[in-house]
Amino acid sequence: MIQPAYPDADESGYITLPNVNIITEMTNLIDASRGWDANNTAFTISKVIAMKGLEIRK
Repeated sequence: MIQPAYPDADESGYITLPNVNIITEMTNLIDASRGWDANNTAFTISKVIAMKGLEIRK
């Protein structure tokens, strides 16, 4: 991007902006959080099922 009047522009007038899209990053964060919650729930349920199976044996 060329903006010679921009305070952070180099001697050629180019400015460097971060390559981060806030909306995409937030969506990825929400997806990861929901995935972690789903996996945690599945693990907890499988643990409960295994414990119930051991209790039946008694």
